[in-house]
Amino acid sequence: MNVTFGFPAALWVLALLPVIVLLYMLRARRVDQEVSSVLLWRRARQDLAAQRPVRRLERNILLLLQLLAVALAAIALARPQVPVAGGGRATVLVLDTSASMQATDVAPSRFAAAVAAARDAASRAAGPVMLIEAGSQPRVAVPFARADAVGSALAALRPTDGPARLQQAIALALGQRTGAGVPRVLVFTDRAGPAFPDVLYHVLGASAANVAVAAVHTEAGAGRTHVLIRLRRFAGTAGIVPLELRLGGRVVLQRSVLLPADGSAVVSATVDGSGVLEARVRVRDALELDNTAAAVVGGPLARVLILGAPDRALAEALAVMPVKVAAAEQATSEQLAAADLVVLDRMPPVALPPGNFLLIGTLPTNLPVSADGTVRRPSVLRTAASHPVMRYVDLSGLQILQSANLQVRGGEILAEGEVPLIWAYDGNGIRVALTGFTLDQSDFALQVAFPIFLQNAVSWLVGTDAVLTAGSPLIVPAGEQTSAILDGPGGQATLQAAGGRFVVPSLDRAGVYTLRTGTRIRTFAVVPPPEESDLAPIVASPGAIPGAAPSDARRVADLWPVLTAGLLLILVVEWILWLRGLPRTRGAAVPVRR
Repeated sequence: MNVTFGFPAALWVLALLPVIVLLYMLRARRVDQEVSSVLLWRRARQDLAAQRPVRRLERNILLLLQLLAVALAAIALARPQVPVAGGGRATVLVLDTSASMQATDVAPSRFAAAVAAARDAASRAAGPVMLIEAGSQPRVAVPFARADAVGSALAALRPTDGPARLQQAIALALGQRTGAGVPRVLVFTDRAGPAFPDVLYHVLGASAANVAVAAVHTEAGAGRTHVLIRLRRFAGTAGIVPLELRLGGRVVLQRSVLLPADGSAVVSATVDGSGVLEARVRVRDALELDNTAAAVVGGPLARVLILGAPDRALAEALAVMPVKVAAAEQATSEQLAAADLVVLDRMPPVALPPGNFLLIGTLPTNLPVSADGTVRRPSVLRTAASHPVMRYVDLSGLQILQSANLQVRGGEILAEGEVPLIWAYDGNGIRVALTGFTLDQSDFALQVAFPIFLQNAVSWLVGTDAVLTAGSPLIVPAGEQTSAILDGPGGQATLQAAGGRFVVPSLDRAGVYTLRTGTRIRTFAVVPPPEESDLAPIVASPGAIPGAAPSDARRVADLWPVLTAGLLLILVVEWILWLRGLPRTRGAAVPVRR
């Protein structure tokens, strides 16, 4: 039997065995005798102790039990283990499916090499194997099964164009349990994370050199679109990069751009027309995916309906935005249904139908918000900078004469001071951005933040931005529509409305998408995450082990619980025997040991 010890240093306790025997030999043994007086025995006892300080070793059951107890205690502390036949430790394979795994600096690609290494690890596993796909939404691709089932699933996996939520995937793996206890986790990635117990990283990647179209930003003007293109070089050496810009398949710009080593450059252009704008660098590098980025220009304008008293500042701010604005004091249900966004400015409390609304000093009666009077001169103390409506919006200098004392029971507070000042809600087919104050009761319209806030609010309320990052969810208000059709690089899909919204958990492919909801058609672009263009493999983290994953170890069983139980039994037996050997007092005689 192949016995291993988890803490072999504890075996030094066995050195106490000869010490116990020696102490037993030094201890003088006496036999009880009953005598009338000990006067004549004192000198004899002294002579006997001087002549025989060490007695010979005799058979003694208590001595044997003590030696056995110490031996069992020492071996139990050493944590002995033996292999158990009939099964091995469970293994969880975590496979990184992010965009950077498409890099070809490892032949044929990082992802293909990771799949081969994972298949080899699965074939050598002695116990059950689970496969987790670490994409933008980690998921269990195969629950604990035989290695051949995992091999089939590995062949079907493909890398995405989005990021990898690697830490969430590892947490999911460590949360699994089998009869063999905590499984061993093998992570196949190009970016190792922090070290965890029972987690081993197989890190791939040989080069960080890469050129990418980092961003394409468009700004619509009077019949023309201004375009900013940012190029980035990761590692490598400085050089000329050919850039080509196409609009609707037509070449509108060709330029050679000098890119510094590990640096970036920005190219500007102005284009006429509408359609899909595509920027491409003509280079051969390890990652082809990020050599192209797209944007959509000149699409159909969002239809904005303003209801309420006329407000010049609001009308002028919306007039310079790429939206189609109409104003009215009252509106029919048909007008409300046809508008992409309805702005209610200083209107009486109203029950909102499904749709998108910007409420300025107006309270809805069917949403979790109400007002309890007003507040004089509130200050903005906090803002939700991460919310799309508040992106780049600085309200530090905002002066408000009076605001409603909002009582919020749901949704999200975007700005608050003594009371909530700006509030957002998304649910049941209704998407709302609300300000508790009006423009005429504040200097908001005079602030630089106002047009930025208005642009953000329109973009969020109408539905989608013109450009999304791969791996991001798609969430579009459904209004009165129950289904929609999404066309994209992966084909066509039919979406069903849930909670008043159309939701795609993750857009994992870069490219151009078209969403059809009723008579409304939205076209938007999805681009790879900029961080995926940095191909430098991360192997310096503790626990990151480049190279092949080690073979699985056989499942083992701990023997210390059995040894501990035996030790307790021996101690009980010794205690019973010791009690039976205690002397009993009889009459007035004096017991003497000699």
